[in-house]
Amino acid sequence: MDRLAVISPPVITPSEVPAGAFMLAGGLAARGIEAPIHDLSLGFFRWLFYEHAPKAGFANCAPSIKYLISPGTEFYDPHKHRSVCGVLQSVLKSYAKKFPGWQLSLMDSVPPGIAHSTADLIFLAKSGSTPFSDYLKQWVKQTRGSFDHALISLAYLSQLPAAVEIAWLLEESGIRVTLGGSLASALNDTGSGIELLRSCFREVALDDGRSIVGEDQPFLSRVEWPVFANDWKYFSSRPVIPFPLTTGCTWNKCLFCPDRDKPYMDISLKNLERLLSRGPDHPVIHLIDSAIPVKTIERVLPLLREKTSGFYGFARPQGNWLRDGLLGKIADSGCLMLQTGAESGSIGILQRFMKGFSPETAEKVITEISDSGMRNYVYLLFGLPGETEKDRELTLEMVRRLKGRIDYMNLSIFNLPEKCELTDRAAEFGIIPGDYDGDASVLRFYRPFQSMDNSDPRKDARRFIKDVFKTDPSVIPVLHSTPRWFRAGHMALMKKTDLL
Repeated sequence: MDRLAVISPPVITPSEVPAGAFMLAGGLAARGIEAPIHDLSLGFFRWLFYEHAPKAGFANCAPSIKYLISPGTEFYDPHKHRSVCGVLQSVLKSYAKKFPGWQLSLMDSVPPGIAHSTADLIFLAKSGSTPFSDYLKQWVKQTRGSFDHALISLAYLSQLPAAVEIAWLLEESGIRVTLGGSLASALNDTGSGIELLRSCFREVALDDGRSIVGEDQPFLSRVEWPVFANDWKYFSSRPVIPFPLTTGCTWNKCLFCPDRDKPYMDISLKNLERLLSRGPDHPVIHLIDSAIPVKTIERVLPLLREKTSGFYGFARPQGNWLRDGLLGKIADSGCLMLQTGAESGSIGILQRFMKGFSPETAEKVITEISDSGMRNYVYLLFGLPGETEKDRELTLEMVRRLKGRIDYMNLSIFNLPEKCELTDRAAEFGIIPGDYDGDASVLRFYRPFQSMDNSDPRKDARRFIKDVFKTDPSVIPVLHSTPRWFRAGHMALMKKTDLL
């Protein structure tokens, strides 16, 4: 059998193991197949900050990275964290100036030209003049001969430019390349342009990994601790390990969810037991479920309490979180933070789009999370079809009532998925789906839309957020405390501040 390697391309934030690559390599390890993880995003940032920056005369990044890895206290100091991340981002910005049209950050890469144009990406890869070229050429030279078949795990569009270049360099070296991962699967299932992705990669796998080993059972039914090609430390004060308790979603009714057809499955907790027995001592567990299911989290609390130094994940703020003192038990078991999709303070909006909870329930969940000592990371969504100024005001009023209880906030503007129930039923909701650059050969997950009543909720939402929401005294300190570059993992490891 070919010698395999799992590749995670730049760029994703270098604070924890990439979930897709980790679970793929872990599934292969459970089947007796060694496929070392090559995290090239972490590798690229290490190369840039440790090797290239000193030669180019950029700011010294070593003290900043040292603080992120070893802050000297149990939790990051928010002010110090902002400062050191600013140093790293300033170096990235200076470095990107060498590549006209490119935008680079600690969590994103955007190439020049038409966004997500595969033809442009192929041209850039072959030119060998991207921000990643020098590092990737060095990496290929160093690793050539250690594997015959590269499995590229693609989770985010920010990784696509480098993924195309990696594939080109490896195939030029005679190495077989297969692309897979959640982005490829999502593009095939709920987006458009999978044929364009295939033009960049000779082989594209759209399943969960089972085709690699030739079996029919779900790939995540067996997972063990994988092999890593390097023992580099991530830019985090504690090792963070991704793990899903389930696949799919326990609710699965939201009208604009593009993953409604994704099958639901409980992942055996024996997998987590094996990972914790062979990985680093007492890591932080990042529960990567679409939404943590209550019935499952209750079963896993004893293991998390005994074997980890904390955990965090995403929860739908439904009433079942308020039963039997559950949130207090979760906090006592080491939960550092819960991310909650409160989305709106308008009951009309939540009911219209089948969210399955009310603003009042969401407030109670967020309040109890705070009272239990956990951090609150609250997601709010504006610009939905039919959203009015009153709906937006109700969301702001909810935030005001929660003053001092929300630690971090994510503000989003609604995008209409290419494929979802709302898109299929667009006329019922008073919208007409359109197309972005209809003639352009690009990958797409979303579509523009027009309102039949000539309103523009997305435009109105942007104005409201800028002029009203972000200027409110209840919101300003939350946005200030929300890290810009290192998100969920570092938020969970941040010292709580008094936002009253």
